[in-house]
Amino acid sequence: MNHRFRLLTWLLRPQPLLYLLLLGCLWGSCKHNPPEPPAPEVNISPLPALAARDAVLYEVFVPDFSAAGTFDGMLPRLDSLQKLGVNTLWLMPLHPTHGSPYAVDAYAAVNRELGDLAAFDRLVAAAHQRGLRVLLDWVANHTSYYHPWIQQHPDWYTRDASGQIVHPNPQWTDVADLNYSRPELRQAMTAAMKTWVTGHAIDGFRCDAADLVPDDYWQAAIAELRQANPNLFFLAEGSQTSHYAAGFQLTFGWNFYNALQRVVINQAPAAALAAAHSTELQNVPAGSYRLRFTTNHDEVQAGAPAARFGSEAAARAAYVATLAFGAAPLIYNGQEAGDPAQLNSPSRTPIRWSNDPTAGTFYRGLLAVYNAQPALRSGPAEYFDQAPGAVVVRHRLGAQEVLVLVNLRNSAVSVPLPAALQGAGWTNALTKTAVGSPAAVPLAAYGYAVWQR
Repeated sequence: MNHRFRLLTWLLRPQPLLYLLLLGCLWGSCKHNPPEPPAPEVNISPLPALAARDAVLYEVFVPDFSAAGTFDGMLPRLDSLQKLGVNTLWLMPLHPTHGSPYAVDAYAAVNRELGDLAAFDRLVAAAHQRGLRVLLDWVANHTSYYHPWIQQHPDWYTRDASGQIVHPNPQWTDVADLNYSRPELRQAMTAAMKTWVTGHAIDGFRCDAADLVPDDYWQAAIAELRQANPNLFFLAEGSQTSHYAAGFQLTFGWNFYNALQRVVINQAPAAALAAAHSTELQNVPAGSYRLRFTTNHDEVQAGAPAARFGSEAAARAAYVATLAFGAAPLIYNGQEAGDPAQLNSPSRTPIRWSNDPTAGTFYRGLLAVYNAQPALRSGPAEYFDQAPGAVVVRHRLGAQEVLVLVNLRNSAVSVPLPAALQGAGWTNALTKTAVGSPAAVPLAAYGYAVWQR
């Protein structure tokens, strides 16, 4: 009798469970636990944090940005955006929608007309190679009526006394208001945002209708998202200063924009801009800013900047005024071509990039000076009320001094300089030529100057 047979005979007799387990192992019947599924690939942005004072934003409406109207269609123009002087791309909502781009059907998907997620990842990677950050426009306050949550989680929506889901605004009839008293909704929304941070390497969010979402939600969500990537950037489409305590670095400068229209269009005194600037920065923490603009996707519905301000020259002078006080500037989709997307056409209207080459020259030159002058970006703004229609603002930071002068009237003006601004050493930052020591500065209609010393 061989040893294996003797062992088998002995084991087949009644034995404790321990021996039966041993038998199974001897004959190869022990089963190992199945391997753990591979963890999802982590894809987090490699770019460092961006201070609000250094942010220069560009808003993109993907369908009109290129002839193709896709993520891949954006790739050939990334170099030109880098040369323009922007460092942050704000992509308008790219999810499947019904109605406006802000009527989102699904937070985890992209509109197939724009491309697939692989194409989106290619765009983000190409932007990062050029030092361009990518902000995703996030609509947390509401969804479309086609979103799965409508059927799966009807209690996540706000209802009226009759039990009907309500719109967040009577004019926003294509969207349903979300109810942030539901903890499950909060968790699901943050999880959806986190997927884009950890899986698609975005650099932050422009949060739509941020004033309508509770600040305590934003605070918790931003804190959790920054655990995944501490360098995320957050822009609130809102004006409440409480957003800064919630973790936003930037909010919209609507007061300044409205004052700008009053000054340029209605001939209000230029001092109204200084008052708006001061009001907007009240209770804003050091290092946080307001976004300044002369158009965006909402405002362009009523016309391009040239139409809103009366002429292309007036629109450019208004843009210089947005930078004069120190700001985080915004350029809207095609603004640098003099052909911003209207977003009110029933069909796509791709931007005509060769529409006005002088517009590109203007914005590139101005932003080059803005990016090269730390004093202009973060030095305190000193306003001098020298002429009713002219802005005169000085910034000083360390040994650097920058002076911005803008004529916001359609007639020439000579702006007297106070003693504090006179003297030698000034250079025209736009032309790199010496200025001399003038006691007054002549400015053409809608003329402007940026000096440094």
